[in-house]
Amino acid sequence: MSVLTFQITEKDVEQYAVISGDNNPIHLDIDAAKQHGFTDKVAHGMLTISKVLGVLSNEVLSPCDAITDYNFSFSAPVFAGNQITLHINQTENSINVSGECEDKKVIKGSVFLL
Repeated sequence: MSVLTFQITEKDVEQYAVISGDNNPIHLDIDAAKQHGFTDKVAHGMLTISKVLGVLSNEVLSPCDAITDYNFSFSAPVFAGNQITLHINQTENSINVSGECEDKKVIKGSVFLL
């Protein structure tokens, strides 16, 4: 099992909004996020998944590995500025990932390899 970390920055959230076109105010405006019951601006779910896949691509996968499918679910929001710790367990054809932030599980899933 490997343990790796990454952070989602304010800049990541802002740039992802521009690239994706997802300008939902809960991602970009703290007052809007608070009006919806969050404590801070919420990072886009697909941004979080892309960061996980980036960590796996750069730190775990070999250049010959090809991702054929992935499946992730969220159990808590990820906020701009959060650092996520990934617990990674690789088998022959898959990688299982569990991500925590501030001792709370925020994401889990699997990546399947060719």
